[in-house]
Amino acid sequence: MAAVGALAAVLAAELPARADAAATPAPNLTVLKASLQAVVRAGSPGVFARVDDLHGTKVSTVSLGRGNIAAGTAVSPTGQFRVGSITKDFTAVLVLQLVGQKKVALDTVASKYLPAGVLPARSPITVRELLNHTSGLFDYTDDLLTGDTVTGYQKFRYRTYQPKTLVAMAVKHGSQFKPGSRYSYSNTNFVVLGLLVEKVTGLPYATALQRRILTPLGLTHTAFVVPKTTLPAAHAIGYLTQDVRSKPLFDATNQTASWLWSAGALISTTADLNRYLRALTTGKLLPAAQLTQMETMRAVDSTSGYGLGMRQYKLSCGISVYGHDGIIEGYQTYAYTTKDGSRQVTVSANASNNSAVFAAERRVLNPVFCGTAAPAAAQKLATADAGHVALEESGR
Repeated sequence: MAAVGALAAVLAAELPARADAAATPAPNLTVLKASLQAVVRAGSPGVFARVDDLHGTKVSTVSLGRGNIAAGTAVSPTGQFRVGSITKDFTAVLVLQLVGQKKVALDTVASKYLPAGVLPARSPITVRELLNHTSGLFDYTDDLLTGDTVTGYQKFRYRTYQPKTLVAMAVKHGSQFKPGSRYSYSNTNFVVLGLLVEKVTGLPYATALQRRILTPLGLTHTAFVVPKTTLPAAHAIGYLTQDVRSKPLFDATNQTASWLWSAGALISTTADLNRYLRALTTGKLLPAAQLTQMETMRAVDSTSGYGLGMRQYKLSCGISVYGHDGIIEGYQTYAYTTKDGSRQVTVSANASNNSAVFAAERRVLNPVFCGTAAPAAAQKLATADAGHVALEESGR
């Protein structure tokens, strides 16, 4: 435990704040609320956002709609939710901490740090290629997310998958392309990285996460509870939009989430996610060299890039924000920060399988970081790109 304490002390040494290329206008809460209303109009029962400004010294929350349709209760801005692929950002930090400690090398083949047999013999895939989705590994969730959305979900929501089983599902499809040659988002990459964390640290993934990130940062409402099926604190019901839109929304809240494991099973709150992003971008979790690697982006589309477990959006005012988004049955979430850590926003809607909701949430970023709604042309472009990201995140 002394070693863990020493590690936490090293990781908590804050680096000087880094300035953004453009001055960040004040958040426009009036336009933010209007943007959230658009999320509800797009089909989410409820939505809420928390903005932390001036390095967390000024906090604003806005919530609209229902957290429980049947009971008619309002959605709470402090409730827990499933964060989906935002989990990947946490997993990436665990790996990059090991890189900073020289226990892992980014450009070494990943199999060196994995249990035998996880990847095929002589696999050339490097740790970096797993982190930036250029590995060529098939996304095993494409085998799970088939047919009718609700019926398909019911087949696996309460199953407990072993992470090695998930990887094996992907490996049987063979390599999809030469590793490093192109970007292709795959949940398999981050399940493999979770196994890497376990092998190198000698700890279960959940324990490594708790000791290295959650406890040092005081993220008391963030949890990795696989295979428990319920959220541990107060929360909105997460609704799955049916493929036939005339059918009622389906309560998808409870599941093991083992099918996403270290790629998407985390539970959190807006306050905790904002605190995490602020700590990350101000150097409390990673040495400068590893943070720079994480934030080095490869273009994905006209407005976004992907680094090492981190996504970047370039907004219409020229400001770039960093973080991740997540889609999991019942919830769709964006969690983003300025590069200098001076401002964060997390916005979560309690509806999934609805790309219009996801695109409307994307438009919330503009009033938070640019102080105004994006011009019509920029909104159209961002909506199209949000559709692309939604396909990545949801597998549909």
